[in-house]
Amino acid sequence: MPTRLLLACLLACCVSCRRHSTASSPPAEPAVKQGATASNTEAVGADTTPASPAANEVQIAAILGELTQAVRQYSVEQRRVPKSLDELVTGGYLARLPQAPTGKKFAIDKNLQVYLAKQ
Repeated sequence: MPTRLLLACLLACCVSCRRHSTASSPPAEPAVKQGATASNTEAVGADTTPASPAANEVQIAAILGELTQAVRQYSVEQRRVPKSLDELVTGGYLARLPQAPTGKKFAIDKNLQVYLAKQ
């Protein structure tokens, strides 16, 4: 029963996020799975070395948000959590994985949220 409730909540969250983000986003690129927007691939594929530390943190937060959205979309559509972020690329949910900051790696927590972990 708790699993069904969790899946229902995730589905509702993804559907509401998709409605909000697609209203102001440009159309998806052909190389990206339908439902992912061009802004997803731009932010995820962006270089993570801007000039100021504050800009760097904002950009990393945006990347983490995009990765989290892709993980949640994958989980709803595939009915399972991806074993690694590489599955998002092979499944077409991301064009490519961004490079994590030095000494860190991307990880997925139990709430299907992507965060930076120590290597």
